[in-house]
Amino acid sequence: MSPTVSRRRLLQSLSLIGAAAAVGCSEVTTRSSRTPRSSNSSTTAVTTTTLLAAAGALGRERRLERATFGVTDALRAEVEVAGGFEGWLDAQLAGSFAPAPDATSLLATVEARLPAPIDVRVADKQARRELVRGSIETITGRIVLGAAYGPDQLRQRVVGVLADLLHVTSSSQRELTLICGYDQVLREGAFGRFSDLLVASARHPAMLVFLDQATSRADGGRTPNENYAREVMELHTVGVDGGYDEIDVKELAHVLSGWSLNRRSGAFEFRDAWHDLGPLAEGGDVLGWRPSPGQSGEAAVVAVLEHLARHQATAQRLALRFARAFVSESIDADDPLVSEAADVYLANDTAIGPMVRHLLTSERFDSTATLMLRRPIDMVAHMLRVTGAPAEVADLDVSLPALAGLMNVLGHVPYGWPAPNGFPTGSAAWSNAGAMLGRWNAVVTLADDEDQVALMCSPAHQLV
Repeated sequence: MSPTVSRRRLLQSLSLIGAAAAVGCSEVTTRSSRTPRSSNSSTTAVTTTTLLAAAGALGRERRLERATFGVTDALRAEVEVAGGFEGWLDAQLAGSFAPAPDATSLLATVEARLPAPIDVRVADKQARRELVRGSIETITGRIVLGAAYGPDQLRQRVVGVLADLLHVTSSSQRELTLICGYDQVLREGAFGRFSDLLVASARHPAMLVFLDQATSRADGGRTPNENYAREVMELHTVGVDGGYDEIDVKELAHVLSGWSLNRRSGAFEFRDAWHDLGPLAEGGDVLGWRPSPGQSGEAAVVAVLEHLARHQATAQRLALRFARAFVSESIDADDPLVSEAADVYLANDTAIGPMVRHLLTSERFDSTATLMLRRPIDMVAHMLRVTGAPAEVADLDVSLPALAGLMNVLGHVPYGWPAPNGFPTGSAAWSNAGAMLGRWNAVVTLADDEDQVALMCSPAHQLV
């Protein structure tokens, strides 16, 4: 069992972190100097000895480790009550997990601290500063504390994958006002049909603003903005090798024209006056999709997005993405487990939950799984979770800004990656010398004593 962290020690540590990172937390946190290097940069190698040590520590609980942010005695008891791992997994997918009143109260209080939306174009400097600070703190608290203490562990893990797949950024003040609502969309759709989630993400103001879809119009001979049309195929669905070309991008951009916002309320609105099917009105298709007779406008957009979600290339790409998150980051696209997961995805009408369940329960898991370095959010949540570090509502004035500051230093502020491709997923991107130094500093700051530093720096806790 891991040694526990006292409440007093935790508050002292978080106070130090918050003070050290105060300047970084007062700004939008997506500076290139605070993001991990790409996977082709020089990295700190993970040795064979390290891997073997971690493998021994994980042992037979590896599936449970992959489905959560850390195995605790309470979690083991949950699994026993559920009749084993698969029973526990089904309960997680059904949302019938054991209540956690303290965590529920804590996370509800975090939600309530979200600043009221303001018009950043007219707000004064102080109001904008408070908006930035409060929004970053709230979304960081929701994600890190939810991962550490929430009973819905599998949902939290799936949302982490989706947040990088259907990525929006908090790199501008306007987008910061929308991030928490977008994160909630991912949570609500985490186990449901990806086709529904894709449409919901496309409707959300955060995505509409981030990828410039809100201003895309094709009326009067205008050329619609192609940004979202390109990214929804390249990043959200079929992938760069999914068979589309520039003609498909242009045709899809026309289908999407008018998919926009209400200027007053900021909510989704389809603007018929801006919409024009363009080339598709005369012929052609988008990866085999054509509007049915008389179909246009909002209905056509929903139809083409659902078509993309059900495409075989999307099934393979999502299966690979989730396999690399839950099984092995080095698994090949043509691995039988990936193909099986893609088949499950399509057989269940794009439902995410059954696909994840198959990956975690397949007999191929044990022979395919390899060790991966925990990304910073996962590492911090894991530390808080397995050491029993207390988190109380009364401490949020200290813990929220401190957690935001810590994630800023570690280069992993939620939704902070500036590009639409989301944070890097491979271990190499998070294991360069600077990133590893940040990890050890975080451990030293949070830990109670030398024994706990040694424990949390061990492969068993840094790798999963």
